[in-house]
Amino acid sequence: MARWGLFVEETVGSGEGKHWEFELLGHADGTREEALRTLEETALAYRPRKPFKVRRSRLYRSGEGFVQVNEGVTTTYLCRFTVAELIRDSKDPKVAAMAEPWDRVPEGF
Repeated sequence: MARWGLFVEETVGSGEGKHWEFELLGHADGTREEALRTLEETALAYRPRKPFKVRRSRLYRSGEGFVQVNEGVTTTYLCRFTVAELIRDSKDPKVAAMAEPWDRVPEGF
């Protein structure tokens, strides 16, 4: 059974200081489709850090996850939600045994 990381990338700050921040929200076990369903529930319940007062929020499905557009009084902020399959965990030997070692360099490099 696969384990999936549930991630959000969110625009924060303002003006020239506006930037993206990335956060692991949690994990989901099962198929990619099951992880995407869990991610959708997470995205629907998610409250962005910016704007402080959301006037309108729209959630879009993309091939890779979801995009949330949050309109504030003067600025629009975005959240991008994605899943990623866990292929190695240095603290969990079961996961590490399923993945290729990180220290291997592919031929030709």
